[in-house]
Amino acid sequence: MVMSAVIAIACCAAYPALNEREENRAAEQGGVLRLWHIDSFEGGIGSRASYLKRAATRYEGSGGRLILLTEHTAESAALAISEGNVPDMISFGGYFGAAAEYALPLEGFEFKPASVGGKTYAVPWCRGNYFLFAADGDFSSVSQENTVLSVGKGALPAGAAAAEGLEGDFAFEPSDRAYVSFMNGKYKYMLGTQRDIYRFRTRNFEVQVKALSGYCDLWQYICVCTDAADEYAACLDFIACLLSKEEQAHLREIGMLSAYYPIYDVGEGNISSADGVLPERAVNPWLSEEAKEDLQAAAEAALRGDKNGAKKFENFLQ
Repeated sequence: MVMSAVIAIACCAAYPALNEREENRAAEQGGVLRLWHIDSFEGGIGSRASYLKRAATRYEGSGGRLILLTEHTAESAALAISEGNVPDMISFGGYFGAAAEYALPLEGFEFKPASVGGKTYAVPWCRGNYFLFAADGDFSSVSQENTVLSVGKGALPAGAAAAEGLEGDFAFEPSDRAYVSFMNGKYKYMLGTQRDIYRFRTRNFEVQVKALSGYCDLWQYICVCTDAADEYAACLDFIACLLSKEEQAHLREIGMLSAYYPIYDVGEGNISSADGVLPERAVNPWLSEEAKEDLQAAAEAALRGDKNGAKKFENFLQ
């Protein structure tokens, strides 16, 4: 599939009309699959939507169907779905309950956090991770006095901290301010995500890194919503291509991690510390925004040492 055959349009348009070239390409490729993409958390480098376009190009080149990609916000996608406009597939970053009733079981795929009754309804095609950063020394003295938790788009650092057994009244700062405070020496440690690895690299700031493995909600999922037999089978074919070892290796281009394979060499920097080691716990991707708020409140209470909060937080984990 050539790049121009995969289009991204304004979020409010649910089903873009095909132009003549696209109609010809669709006929040649055996049809069209419509894919929505939602960015709900900070990535690594580059664009996940652009990555999906390139993946679709490679998929069509192997004989697959034409993929039409539409970028959405969670709000615009939920609105379109409420109006009866549902695509063949949705790429989303968790906490997207609007699609829960439309996602179909993915035959031949398994991912426990997105499974109900033994059936998996979404799988991650890439992931991020939480990390502790230190300007120098080891991580033996992390405390509420010397550590800042970086709050980036879609991230729940309190959950990552609580799952690691940290406890205290930690400082929280927006991600675009937390790493500056850390670099300026206000804090000895910072808890952040894969995005911070590339922030520090851009500024030539040397850090020690510890990949956290207790909890993660930084998964970019994909689900299938069409129940038309031919389209459903074609969607599974695309997902199998997207999750293949060959395709997953391309995630290095956007600084993200695979949920299935180690893809980085040791010499490729701090991101490799989380390569091939999956987080132990996650949450269901279909949680609503209201449930996410409850999860965050529970995680923050657990971090402060509240036993009831810790129990509530534990109830969310899978």
